[in-house]
Amino acid sequence: MNADFLVLKVQDEVGSLDELMEGEPLPMGTRTEVMGMLENALPSIDWNGASGLWWSGEVFSVEAVLPAAEEVVRSVTLKVRLNPAMASGPLIRADEAELETFLLALCDPQGWSLFELGSGRAYRFSDEVDVLPARSSKSSLRSAGLVN
Repeated sequence: MNADFLVLKVQDEVGSLDELMEGEPLPMGTRTEVMGMLENALPSIDWNGASGLWWSGEVFSVEAVLPAAEEVVRSVTLKVRLNPAMASGPLIRADEAELETFLLALCDPQGWSLFELGSGRAYRFSDEVDVLPARSSKSSLRSAGLVN
């Protein structure tokens, strides 16, 4: 399972990227602040310029990419990649839940919204994620738009 996500801060709940009005994404913070928030949610993230790479054990990685040369950040791209050695088998629900927990820990405290870049739809966390209060809609990372 490989998927790309766009993280934005929007004032109102939006169902898809198509529904966003021009200029609607709000500033997420300064580059330093956003990097700190990413570090809080993704422990041991390794920064290399405008992107940071984080591995969860041996199963998947998350690369966080900040727009280059912008001091005030308005979006972050998350590239989720399954370890090629694990790609021969299905993503185990426990691994999927772990990733979803980290994504929720990243987005929820900051009021950020997560969008699947493959489909443009807002990502809905499953009710099974119990780090923070349960959400009302059901979905899983398996429904995220696939990327190369």
